[in-house]
Amino acid sequence: MAFIIGILIMIAGICYAVYVLKKSKTKAQEIQFQQTTCIKDVLDIVGDLSSLDENYRHYSEVKGHLHSVSGDVEAPFSQRPVAYYENEVFSVHEETRTERDDEGNTRTITDKVESSLSSEKSPVEVYLSDSSSDEKVYIDMASFGSDVDLMPGCNRMESSDSNWVRDNFNFSFSNPRGSRFLGYRFFEEILPEDQPMYILGEIHKRGNRLYVGRSVTTKKPSHVTYKSEDELLDDIKNEKFIALAIAIGSVIAGIAVMFLFS
Repeated sequence: MAFIIGILIMIAGICYAVYVLKKSKTKAQEIQFQQTTCIKDVLDIVGDLSSLDENYRHYSEVKGHLHSVSGDVEAPFSQRPVAYYENEVFSVHEETRTERDDEGNTRTITDKVESSLSSEKSPVEVYLSDSSSDEKVYIDMASFGSDVDLMPGCNRMESSDSNWVRDNFNFSFSNPRGSRFLGYRFFEEILPEDQPMYILGEIHKRGNRLYVGRSVTTKKPSHVTYKSEDELLDDIKNEKFIALAIAIGSVIAGIAVMFLFS
């Protein structure tokens, strides 16, 4: 049994590493070799081809400055002027439990536990602009999922009797049995107004508007980031390193399981 478990641990780690390495390689190649397209050129290409196929989507690398449609968005937790934000509120409490070992000795363990109370994404549309055209490219942020890089905006703890919490929020939270309520954690990530952006995705028309969203027809990598291409490539290198470390660790763990429990 231990032999089988050890093998499964090794296979799982190696498969994960292969998946990450393959995905990272494809993404790095697209970033390095895809030519940046200005909004004017994309507008011409998509406009011409959309007249032949209304569902046409053009895979592009575009750069520009980020704006909200209203131009007056404020991040709720940090109170900073932004183009886009995402936030989440957690209740934080300590859970205490008692464990007994094989010899009958007991020990008390205390863990800090967080539970999500609410989450929100900026409801105001955002768009990309550049100097080549007055046309806006609206960004379908939701379609990119986790492939969006955001900047730190707020990460603060507040006690249950905090005036700031009382004045700004209305939470109802019941303490689980055996726990002690510590307070709330307010987590927020942002993208500032007029932030330079880099986007990989498919540009398409919806009515009279130009949108960029996740690649769905070509299945190529998609990404929205405030980082430069070099910074994004460095992130990909780190992902490869972590994947290799996990693969090596899984092999070592698998061998240990086979020999220690056989």
